[in-house]
Amino acid sequence: ETGELNPNVQAEKAVNPDSELIPVTRSNGVLLGIVTPSGGLISGRAAALQLDGWTWEDMTLRSDVALQVNWPRLSGPDKDDAGKATVPNSLQKLEDTLEATIDYRRAREAEPDRPRDIRLESLLPVVDGKVPIMVAADELRQIQSAVAFAARHKLKLIIQGGFDAPLCADLLKKHDVPVIVAGVHRLPQTRSQAYDSPFTVPAKLHKAKVQFCIAGSGRFGGSNLRNLPYHAGTAVAYGLELDEALRAITLYPAQIFGIADRVGSLEAGKQATLFIADGDILETPTQVERAWIAGREVSLNDRHKRLWKKYQTKYERQK
Repeated sequence: ETGELNPNVQAEKAVNPDSELIPVTRSNGVLLGIVTPSGGLISGRAAALQLDGWTWEDMTLRSDVALQVNWPRLSGPDKDDAGKATVPNSLQKLEDTLEATIDYRRAREAEPDRPRDIRLESLLPVVDGKVPIMVAADELRQIQSAVAFAARHKLKLIIQGGFDAPLCADLLKKHDVPVIVAGVHRLPQTRSQAYDSPFTVPAKLHKAKVQFCIAGSGRFGGSNLRNLPYHAGTAVAYGLELDEALRAITLYPAQIFGIADRVGSLEAGKQATLFIADGDILETPTQVERAWIAGREVSLNDRHKRLWKKYQTKYERQK
């Protein structure tokens, strides 16, 4: 969608169920995912999807698990030359949009026949605290600003990215803000940081007792989501406990997005979404042998395997 403010956009409706990326990702044991729109200031609403289905309706486990917001980088001074506090234009737009949403509700209550505004109406669950805002923020000042904004407006907040989150762990704990570590396999933020600083973020958050999970998103987006287990494996190599790493890609994301009553762990009453592998799933040689989504066994055939078989025949012909 064009424009900066698109809270009405629903990511699941743009998913292509026939994408080759889905079976490739599923073949490595990634059976559920959170899909989010991108671009602008308010990108739209995220959804929890099962990675199998004929249509996006079949795939959707739950809509509206969060509202995606891209927090602006705060590089300038907090005050102008006269000593007056300054607010970036994009943050002022967020403030104005929330105020417009509250005014819209009052107007609709006073005049039920008033024309609907789908953008403002989609923000009502966010203002009510029923749907969290998922803020893309890596830098310390971004995270601190987002927490202050959410506290001021009484919004539920999730930090996505969170590179500098360990630096403000006490603040995140105080306001009960979870962090989605947006990939462990990435570069440091600055030249002065240690090469392994991205690898240690999950361990630092766990030690600080901040709720977190590990995502497979990153530079190449959906095309590399199959590598999610290896992000967790790297976190283990750099200080995170093995059991915590497994929870960080299973139970913890389900808890953060409010779907732990259905998925995230193997318990009576939950959906049977699981896989069987021939070894430790966090190790690259491990192969997933069978998988089920909501009790239904799913195919593990994919484009990568088909190409591997195709080029095997090439070498056999040369013998």
